[in-house]
Amino acid sequence: MNLAETLGLRPKPYRILTIDGGGVRGIIPVLWIDRLERYLNGPVHAHCDLIAGTSVGAILGCGFAMGMTATQAREMWLNGAHVAFSKPHSMKERGRRIAARAGLMAKYESAGLEALLRSIFRDTRMGDLTPPTLALSYDIQSMQVHVFSSAKEEHKDLRVWEVCRASTAAPLFWDPHLMALDDSGVRHPMADGGMTANNPVVLAISESVSHAKGTGRAVPLENVVVASFGTGAPPEGQTQIPKTIFGHGSMIMRALMTGATGTDHVTARTMLPAKNYWRFQTSISGRLAPLDDIENIDELQAVAMAHLADGADQRLGQLARRLQGKPLDRRWWEGSTEEAVA
Repeated sequence: MNLAETLGLRPKPYRILTIDGGGVRGIIPVLWIDRLERYLNGPVHAHCDLIAGTSVGAILGCGFAMGMTATQAREMWLNGAHVAFSKPHSMKERGRRIAARAGLMAKYESAGLEALLRSIFRDTRMGDLTPPTLALSYDIQSMQVHVFSSAKEEHKDLRVWEVCRASTAAPLFWDPHLMALDDSGVRHPMADGGMTANNPVVLAISESVSHAKGTGRAVPLENVVVASFGTGAPPEGQTQIPKTIFGHGSMIMRALMTGATGTDHVTARTMLPAKNYWRFQTSISGRLAPLDDIENIDELQAVAMAHLADGADQRLGQLARRLQGKPLDRRWWEGSTEEAVA
């Protein structure tokens, strides 16, 4: 906190970190956040008032709120993606892949994903996370997005691994996760939040403002600072017609996620001043777009590093100053455009 904020002359910014969904492509924002932590000289969670994520973004967000550094998160996902999206090693698994192509069952067994999440979060509860953390899922029964919040009393005792399992249950890839959302004990079928809010930025802003109002500390939008990280933007259009039901379904799922991501980005950019909304995203080829192709991880990391060299590194340095309550470098700001910052 700087002197002006200490003396109450300028309110401390309310800082939000959001991470999109994107399967194996989650390695992209991890590398960018790792660079951000170097500028912050510490873990990103120590410079946030709220963290929000969808799907792999929920896993990463909860990991950061549990005390994980970006370096640790990178190692976790490099190993974890191979567990979650493992290649078939038995006749049973090969049979599952064949049935998945015909649309008869999910492509992956849930046991592997659940074992991975349990190994990461163990017995951690939502109420243990600091700062307050949101994980987005989709309630198939009520047909609406469901926001798990560590700040809500009814969610504080929920196990983090189970919340992340609900947030990552992408249709066609995994079966929905049945879980009780409160102490009523009624179990709901939960699916990937990316179906309607792959980019959690707008819901994060809304939740933060409404929660602050509930505590008597309303946060004006002009004081909200958002660091929003994407997982790569595939090219628009479909160059090849899918040959299986799974291919068609996967294409539709990707279209839903891409459309929701872009809409929320435009909305957030409209809601917040340019200096307060920092979106980090890069284009990727159609070949790198699949959510579950672990063979792409090395190339995805190369794409992330290339984006840093193309100007994102400087922006992350300025974002670090913004999160720390320091003024932006005047020469950098005057030489940038609103699109570059937002």
